Amino acid sequence: MRHRTRITPMATGLILLIFSIIPTPTPGETVPKVMLLHSYHASNQWDLSVEEGVRDALADEYYIPDENLILKSFYMDTKRRTSPEWKEDVGKMAREAIEHLAPKVVIALDDNSQKYVVRRMPAADNAFVFAGVNRDPEEYGIISNREKPGGNITGALERERFGESLAFLRRIAPEVKRLALISDASPTGTPVVQRIKSLAPEHGAHVTASLQTNDFTAWKAFVKKAQTQADALVVVVYHTLKDDTGTHVPSEEVLAWTTRHSTLPDMGFWPWAVSDGLLCSDAISGYEQGYYVGTITAYILGGQSPGDFPVASPRTGQPCINSARAEALGITIPDHLTKTATVFSTMAALKNPPPTTD
Repeated sequence: MRHRTRITPMATGLILLIFSIIPTPTPGETVPKVMLLHSYHASNQWDLSVEEGVRDALADEYYIPDENLILKSFYMDTKRRTSPEWKEDVGKMAREAIEHLAPKVVIALDDNSQKYVVRRMPAADNAFVFAGVNRDPEEYGIISNREKPGGNITGALERERFGESLAFLRRIAPEVKRLALISDASPTGTPVVQRIKSLAPEHGAHVTASLQTNDFTAWKAFVKKAQTQADALVVVVYHTLKDDTGTHVPSEEVLAWTTRHSTLPDMGFWPWAVSDGLLCSDAISGYEQGYYVGTITAYILGGQSPGDFPVASPRTGQPCINSARAEALGITIPDHLTKTATVFSTMAALKNPPPTTD
């Protein structure tokens, strides 16, 4: 039986390291260690899909966690806890956990782990393999050459499939030209918003309204106003919003409110966004990101230098449709699209929905 290893936030906000049961190596045998460093939390759907890809890739290269590999996870929880103080504190805890475990490879997921951990450990003895990075890694000072990184760091970029997703949306709603673009103000959202604004004209689209905010009240006002300003709503990420009391609003609640109060066809860039209720996406595959960096990790464990692997951007997409959202919008999905896409039929529920539109 395999036991997954977790570092999970406790109720007090501290980090708990839970060690799994590892077989005792035979004399002379060394079990390699790998740490999965997550910027987010254990139940985050992106993290789950990336980890699945990592584990499958390692297994395909004959590295089996809890058999001939020690694999541990650390969760920074920076989507739900967004203060600069928390990020600094948890970054320090993560660096200490890496020093304590002394893994041969750290797989560092998403931007906050680069900012608060990887770039703070330039002289580390272990290799770093990053995934899910939305900003240019050069901004963090962790590499200077993507083709030949050199040193102890390489990885995979996460790039939204904007052109592909827009083309997919237009197969469902051909009239879409004007886009309302909304995102939280997280490190993930900012570079995506910038790229979409730059790329939209190349795809015959125009961003007529745009907002980045962590204020749920401002988010609501924008969605309502956008109904007369655009043909479609483009939702990037929605995980760091807070209400008027400063309390974090769960991402599912944000999207449930959004789809309840918008009659615009909408699109996102990740499968979980369509699962939560957006109409469609030619989505980024977290699994493909994980499989790619998991394979690189296996090669590093086998003796190859991380700096020999160029930084890449896996481009395999996952077409997704939410049939319940289509029905709510009065849109008929062509049969040929449902045959090749992942089809979701449920939407995130709005907690305590009001009897009238709020």
